[in-house]
Amino acid sequence: MTQKIKKLTDHTPEPGEVYEISPGILWIRMPLPFRLNHINIWLIEEAVGWVLIDSGINDECTKELWEKLFNSVLDGKPITRLICTHAHPDHIGLGGWIQEKYGTKLLITREEWTFGRMFATGNMNDEKFYYDYCIRIGFKQSEIKEYGAHIATADQFYYDVPHQFDRLRDGSEIMIAGKSWFVIVGLGHSQEHACLYCPELEVLIAGDQVLPKITPTVMVQAYEPEANPLLDFLESNKKLRYLPESIVVLPSHNFPFTGLHERLDQYIAHHADRLQVVLGACIEPLSGVEVARFLFPQDLDLHGKFFAIGETMAHIRYLEHQGKLLRREDRKGVERYIKV
Repeated sequence: MTQKIKKLTDHTPEPGEVYEISPGILWIRMPLPFRLNHINIWLIEEAVGWVLIDSGINDECTKELWEKLFNSVLDGKPITRLICTHAHPDHIGLGGWIQEKYGTKLLITREEWTFGRMFATGNMNDEKFYYDYCIRIGFKQSEIKEYGAHIATADQFYYDVPHQFDRLRDGSEIMIAGKSWFVIVGLGHSQEHACLYCPELEVLIAGDQVLPKITPTVMVQAYEPEANPLLDFLESNKKLRYLPESIVVLPSHNFPFTGLHERLDQYIAHHADRLQVVLGACIEPLSGVEVARFLFPQDLDLHGKFFAIGETMAHIRYLEHQGKLLRREDRKGVERYIKV
């Protein structure tokens, strides 16, 4: 019988507080300036220094909290390695800042490093990356400016992404504090997301690939409009089925928990329901923007709209690849989808 989802502890660290969540693994929670207002970060002590998993976002509040930790918890030891699960700014935003302080070595998958460098240097701010895509999915001209404004602000959340890195590969082994950790790459939420599994501790540092309460964002992006990230997400999660039922999951948001397999089941059911909503909406030709109003009928801020459209297109692409939706382009260049 599948183990039910259960919190590992009722304690939630305050911003910048350090809490030992598993033997030798310290849990730090840093604030985020979004509706999802925190990220969980993990710190492991070694003889010569500390290994940090994810960095937090590039803002003054997070820097101040880190400065306090540098002067207290680290006990004079440097951060020798920064392992980033992926390149979203809450995970690698302060990577360059930490490297400047300690000469820290960055460990990350190659595609995530490339993605991070691209965003951190502002290369995605160019209108050509999103304008044609926005027309295709049904944005009005005024909405395209909003969409572009959201993309154009992303680079401010990166201090810098280090120019060099050690590559994490699916199945590779790294040693941390004398214990073996294995890299399990997940797809869909990001390009090449690295989870870390320690068989001896029965711990999975899951990043954003597995979260206990919310569903990881799975979205089509303007720079890869024909991608099928929902298929990637569901297929790559099958690798996590080989992990034991008893495993402790340390996610990047919400709370540490047990019940990994139940959570994977819930993802399948959740997305199956969402796919049915899309099919039900597309009994007449609809654009991606129009379909999004069925999946996300609530009022959303700019940040929320950005993710809602991307997630809607992920479900549309999945159904299109299954042959359940047909794409047609109208005279204005808007792509519309109708149930087959």
